[in-house]
Amino acid sequence: MSDSIGLSPKRRAFCREYVLDQNGTAAAVRAGYSERSAKSQAAQLLAMPCVKEEVARLSADAAEARNVTLDRLYGLLNEACQLARRRESASGMVAAVTAIAKLAGLWVDKTEDLAARDKLLAEAQKTELRTAASLLGDAAESVGLPRAATPAQIVGALAERPIVTPEAYRLLRARAKPEAADVH
Repeated sequence: MSDSIGLSPKRRAFCREYVLDQNGTAAAVRAGYSERSAKSQAAQLLAMPCVKEEVARLSADAAEARNVTLDRLYGLLNEACQLARRRESASGMVAAVTAIAKLAGLWVDKTEDLAARDKLLAEAQKTELRTAASLLGDAAESVGLPRAATPAQIVGALAERPIVTPEAYRLLRARAKPEAADVH
């Protein structure tokens, strides 16, 4: 790699810092050079061929990074998927396909709020219990019991009554309808 030839970690840091704002003195200080000698250090560093190469490479990388488009990202992810396929890396392919799906908005990471879910379940159970209590109250009244009758009392009252077939029930309802119309 060209960035490692002739470049100490401090020189590499200078190159990274210089690319940010093209200010040699400030880059030298941020890279760890003395503030007193930063200006002359920057001039010396920028005259070195290996520093010039690294600054050019980092500048090109930065320019390329600023030109990020969805098409480019899809292309890079497709390349990664193909590379993973050639290397027979199932996990690499899954990672690339997942990233493509996320980029396309087809994959949404879900996090579940367990406390909120438990609260919703508790509310749903309360609603179901109120509905059941109301239905039992209606059933109790239909057999002549008070609304507060227990399910066992309702079943006992129903057991004492004859079972009406659906046909007989329809006939009884049909007779009750004209009477209800006369009341109004």
